[in-house]
Amino acid sequence: MDILFNSIALLISMYFPPETSGGSTHAWNRAMVLHKVGYSVFVISGFPAYPDGKVLDPKYKGKFFYIESMQPFKVIRFRLLPLKHTGYIKRLILFLNFVFLAIFYMPKILKITGKVGVVYSLAPIIFSSIIGFLYSIFTKSFFVYEAADLWPEELVVFRTFFTPIIMLFGKFVAKISYAIPDVIVTISGLAAEHIIKEYKPKASVYDIPIGVDPNIYPRLSKYDSRVDLIKKKILPEQLGNKFIVLYSGLISNAQRIENLADAANKLKDEKEIAILIFGEGEGKQKLEQLKLEYNLYNFYLLPFQPRHMMPTIISAADVCTVLLSSEPIFDIALPTKFYEYLACCKPIIGVCRGELANIINSSNIGHTVNAGDAIRLVSIIKELRNSPALLQTMENNSYNTLKIFSLDSISSKFLHLLKKEMKR
Repeated sequence: MDILFNSIALLISMYFPPETSGGSTHAWNRAMVLHKVGYSVFVISGFPAYPDGKVLDPKYKGKFFYIESMQPFKVIRFRLLPLKHTGYIKRLILFLNFVFLAIFYMPKILKITGKVGVVYSLAPIIFSSIIGFLYSIFTKSFFVYEAADLWPEELVVFRTFFTPIIMLFGKFVAKISYAIPDVIVTISGLAAEHIIKEYKPKASVYDIPIGVDPNIYPRLSKYDSRVDLIKKKILPEQLGNKFIVLYSGLISNAQRIENLADAANKLKDEKEIAILIFGEGEGKQKLEQLKLEYNLYNFYLLPFQPRHMMPTIISAADVCTVLLSSEPIFDIALPTKFYEYLACCKPIIGVCRGELANIINSSNIGHTVNAGDAIRLVSIIKELRNSPALLQTMENNSYNTLKIFSLDSISSKFLHLLKKEMKR
């Protein structure tokens, strides 16, 4: 990639590796894209504490502000309140905590970074636009705001008594957030269309997929991966020869993982099929209850693993799943895990609709099913289990599709965006 922008880019994201969340991976990928187009990248983030709010790495002990090198980036971190990332109130407190500290430390941070050319604001949701706008004003830099999630629209899956008020206030704040950047970025075409139609921003709106770095998520041997995971006691030994259906990531109302529990209940007579869930979240307790209630011996609930273990976990599976709520707003979603599965060349079952379903079906890298259709989901799992040739075709198609979503391809698209917008 030609280096055309020899200056500093400041990426704002509350989440960043070594955290294992999708938001963390998303932020790393965006930082890498900025690096590939020629920027020296500084990242503003919190201490790694997702999802339980605990900072475990001893190098952060007793510190409230910390600078570290994570090649090729410099990461500027500060300590947030030790709260779990669950529920409206706790999340709101953490988001406001991040906003306050990012502004409080601004003079110190800008002294460290030097002259900034681009501010790229990513997370937390709308709140990062406030931080990004202030940093761009003080540095007189180009401001890119990424609406990774459409808030408050996605709150439909967390309905409470206060939801109508939150939606009304949220849309007002969202309109402001879309009015202040020089460019708005989304992760899908349908998301870009939604923002343009509903909020009519003056800034241009571009869809830039999250993408994936194949060097971080390489294609590994299924057999070797299972042996490694069993040896490390991450995977139960009895799964060595099973047909494994995998879900990895956040467990919440937006994912509807109970679809896999329903499938496991209908597959109890299929002794060679196992469904694995690697993850944490508010919805895990419900899954544990379903496992006990239906005696799902083929349904395994396993904890989050460090980021560096995810390629091995994904490679150990036969098929991977991406699940989304059936609420229409999630038709625009393209979760980070989709790209990770793609990089590891795994066939995908999408319990979804919209843009993700279109990609899976048009690229022939898997099958899709509507949420709640457990009979069809079970049928797909059995079909893939009984069709090694079909699995191989889908793996090959995944490898070809990966080229579209590699970080090199994403960087080229972002470079074109910058050239076009910075000339205005």
